Formats: sequence, C-alpha cells, structure tokens
Amino acid sequence: VLGLIGVWNRSFLGRGSHAMVPYSDALSLFPAYLQQLEMESNGKSVSRDGEVIETETAPVIWGGVGTNAQHAFMQLIHQGTSTVPVTFIGVARPTTAHHEEHTALVANMIAQSAALAFGRSHEDPARAMAGNRPSTTILLSALTPSTLGALIALFEHVVFVQGCVWGINSFDQWGVELGKKLAHEVAAELASGSPGASRDASSIQLQKWYLQHTSRA
Repeated sequence: VLGLIGVWNRSFLGRGSHAMVPYSDALSLFPAYLQQLEMESNGKSVSRDGEVIETETAPVIWGGVGTNAQHAFMQLIHQGTSTVPVTFIGVARPTTAHHEEHTALVANMIAQSAALAFGRSHEDPARAMAGNRPSTTILLSALTPSTLGALIALFEHVVFVQGCVWGINSFDQWGVELGKKLAHEVAAELASGSPGASRDASSIQLQKWYLQHTSRA
C-alpha cells in the first residue's frame, strides 16, 4: 500500500519530494539510508524494456530527526507552496531512561501529523494553515534489531513495488557507474598534472584551477 501511495503522489499528483522524519535520535541516519535505497534504485527514466518512461518516477528523498526538523524545514511543509508528503517514524518504548522527554517527542510527532492533516483557520492569513497535507506515521513498539529489520524490509518492499509499477529495473545503477568511470579518468589527469585534451571546457578549467592552487600548498 505504501508503494502505491508513493506512485500516486509522484506519478499522478506530481509531488517531487518526500520527507522522512524519524522522532528518534537512534534513527537519525535512516533518512540518508532511504535516500540511497529509493533514489539509487528507482531514479531512472528508462524501463526494463529500454523504453523511455513517460511518467515521473522516484521523488527526491530527504529529511532529518523530528526535533531538528520542526525548526528547520517543517515550516515549508506546513505553509509552503509545494505539497511535500511526509513519513513520520516514532518509537513507543523509550531507548533511554528519559521517559518524559520521550513522551514529549511522541506528542510532537502526533501533533505534527494532525497539524498537517487539519491545519487551522486564523483571521491573519499568515497564521492560517490549510491542512490537507499528506503524511504517514509509522509507530514502532520498540527499537530492536527485529523491528529495525522489519522497518528496513518494509521500505525495501516499497521500492520493489514501485519499480514493478514503473517498469524499472531497481537493481542497477548505471548513472553511478558513469560518475565513477569519469572520476578515475580525472584522478589520473590530476595526478599527471595535465587535464585531458578531450575533457569538456568546464572540467578542464576546474582541473587547471585545482592544480594551480594545490601547487601553492
């Protein structure tokens, strides 16, 4: 279901990004993991059959820990001109002895979800929030190796389902491979102190600037 919701948001509603917001410091690196999982797997414009895909595929995945996010980018998600779907991830059982702080985290997560959904009216338009902003909340009973594994498996299935719907091979990364190949070539040219004559003008100038300034070190 989450996979199909993602396809709906991206391909039918044209929503170009998706924010991942865990309300747990222990999951602070999870948005970065999902960036790699989703964008590297489905960030493609050609199908398994070699045909150009006519619809929009993988969105830009970004995010951060909820407490930081509330003072960084949640303003845009609540009142910005772009509709950004959000996935909140919380943990019911605290991983530390600070139960009151943990309860406050969960309360903030639930409040953010409700505020996005229902907004509020206000006589001052700058303080009004229209609501109807999409979000999904995943609440783990506790953060354990088992639940973390289940969470990872969930998003792996999301990516697989979306790849099937879009007709994408989710298991190759030719865009990444091209960058690696060019990097090896440029590294050899920098080591020799001479940019390749066949390199594009922008890359040649960047290499020359780099070589000029590193020679002063």
